[in-house]
Amino acid sequence: MGGRSAFCRRTNPTVVADLSMPPLNGVEAVRQILQDHPKSKIVFLTMHTEAIYAIEAMRAGARGYVLKNEAGEELIGAIRRVLDGQIYVTPSLAGPVTAALQARRKMSRKASGKLTPRQREVLQLLAEGHMPKEIGAKLNMSTRTVEFHKYRMMETLGIRTVDELAVYAAKQGIVP
Repeated sequence: MGGRSAFCRRTNPTVVADLSMPPLNGVEAVRQILQDHPKSKIVFLTMHTEAIYAIEAMRAGARGYVLKNEAGEELIGAIRRVLDGQIYVTPSLAGPVTAALQARRKMSRKASGKLTPRQREVLQLLAEGHMPKEIGAKLNMSTRTVEFHKYRMMETLGIRTVDELAVYAAKQGIVP
């Protein structure tokens, strides 16, 4: 496992996953992959046609969702778009998925007023690329307290990764 983990850290691969994957379900697998390798890009290739599955996959951090019965060229196009930094959802599910994700973003914007001044300081430094140990030293707090603030912000904002926190900080004008 150590060799694969190091390879993932170096390459940040694009992963094609499915919702039905033993021993973990695909959504939980995505969460774990992104926690260990946050720059990885994940595309689901699945038989699940219900929008709720696509929404959960995207909330977990997937960047693409393609139905197996529509795959072929669509999968290649989805992977290309994801590699270009875009999100891809199979056309038959794009409407409901987009609406659900936009509603979540609106809730996140409202939640931003709920961040404490200290959390905003931690957020700024995280978004600037500082490690928790460095942040602790700069703000005169323990690394554990920095991690606590980070996880509370992620919970409050409905964000799953540090990269998403950085994007959020940029959108809010906390960092350029």
